Amino acid sequence: MSLGDFAFGPVAGYEARVPRRPGLYAVRVLDLGALPAFYAGVLAMRGHRLLYVGQASTSLEKRLGQELRARGPGTFFRSLGALLGFTPPAGSLVGCANQNNYRFDGPDGEAIKAWLDRHAEVAWVTRDGDLDGPEAALIAAHLPLMNLDGNPAALPELVAARNSCKAIARGSAAGVLD
Repeated sequence: MSLGDFAFGPVAGYEARVPRRPGLYAVRVLDLGALPAFYAGVLAMRGHRLLYVGQASTSLEKRLGQELRARGPGTFFRSLGALLGFTPPAGSLVGCANQNNYRFDGPDGEAIKAWLDRHAEVAWVTRDGDLDGPEAALIAAHLPLMNLDGNPAALPELVAARNSCKAIARGSAAGVLD
């Protein structure tokens, strides 16, 4: 499987096109200038616009709702918010069992969704069976900007931005967590 198997289209309106089947998905930025300069520079050096590759084990519709519309926990959405400089509500994870799934609510969440609609495109390939192998191969081959797990070129700067968001949401001082 290669990125050539993916047909990219606008994020805006993806809901009318996305199937309720398992598969792989990818998100890329339309114009590097829409990203903060550091991250745009990284992608320019990598020679592509790929932000993220992920998998949906049961439903692309459900998973992309999480990742592009914050309808539940979505790693990509949280990472994008951190990358764009948004912060979650202070203390919003206090008392929560999962101390990693911070959220961007209200105007910040809406601003991230609007950014995606204006500046990103999404593609997917339906696939039954093994998703881990093809996902890992795509990440290793293309080094998407925002994939951290399994990415030999994962950015410590993005890890730090996410950790800062976790610390804020946990109600602690911003700093290195995990």
